[in-house]
Amino acid sequence: MITVRCLGHIGTALGARELTVPDDDIDAADLVEKLRAASGKGDPGFTKFNTLVMVEDGEAFVPAGESRRLKDGARVVLIPFSHGG
Repeated sequence: MITVRCLGHIGTALGARELTVPDDDIDAADLVEKLRAASGKGDPGFTKFNTLVMVEDGEAFVPAGESRRLKDGARVVLIPFSHGG
């Protein structure tokens, strides 16, 4: 299970500021796409191109540009580029 904190409009689009994803091994880009689909909206306003993923070790990256596997127990934060701080 992967714990995801959703900041800004990502949390609004998903209806939760924190959620868990039952996957125990998933690529960060696939996680973003899975959450987009789960939003139930055609365009929830976030993509793998305009979202920073910060992993518990403090590394932040754009999943469209860098592949990173997320394993069971991972804690990540999704930060939209437009987030105010």
